[in-house]
Amino acid sequence: MATQTILTPKWIEWGKQQAAKFNNLEGFVAGEGGPDPKILLLGEAPGAKEIELGHPFQGPSGKELDRWLTTLSLTREDVYIFGVVSSRPFSIGKSGLKSDRRPNNTEVKAFAPLFDYELSHFKNKLLVTMGNASLQRLLGKDAKVGDLHGQLLHQPVQRYNESTGEFEWSDSKYDIFPLYHPSYSKRFKSMAPIVDEDSAKLKKLLATLK
Repeated sequence: MATQTILTPKWIEWGKQQAAKFNNLEGFVAGEGGPDPKILLLGEAPGAKEIELGHPFQGPSGKELDRWLTTLSLTREDVYIFGVVSSRPFSIGKSGLKSDRRPNNTEVKAFAPLFDYELSHFKNKLLVTMGNASLQRLLGKDAKVGDLHGQLLHQPVQRYNESTGEFEWSDSKYDIFPLYHPSYSKRFKSMAPIVDEDSAKLKKLLATLK
């Protein structure tokens, strides 16, 4: 079974139009995964490799994600992956080369209707945030992965109100399991035990969902 996106051509075109409004966003990568995923993996935004290939988590980060999924006895068909922003945020350094950066609040709001659409498509799924960007998109700027990682939360999430241009809390509650990004322990070796412990907790949790 191949991975696929739930986005319609209309939504994909909408996303591309959003990216075109910004000078420091490029490309578009649709969320994708299995049609009935066990969990939703929520990331930040695509990078250069993802834009080049047109799929989430490619290159070294993709290999690390696949390795991590294997430890959970999952494949990409068992999850659905999408980000807070679906285009690549970049900055240009003194060398003139582009480098990835975290999306700013204006960019997050620009893509908020798309994020909410993807989230609403899947009912009663465990939301696994990877890093602060997706965690704060759901729970607000005061939420920190350093405080909440490895815990199962059950609470409302932020949804975007296009009329007011602000985020509001949802009426329904969601199950959320915050994690550090899977590649975090590769960059910071001292964090490996914590990342591995959180993964073990998630694996036990997944066993109860089957």
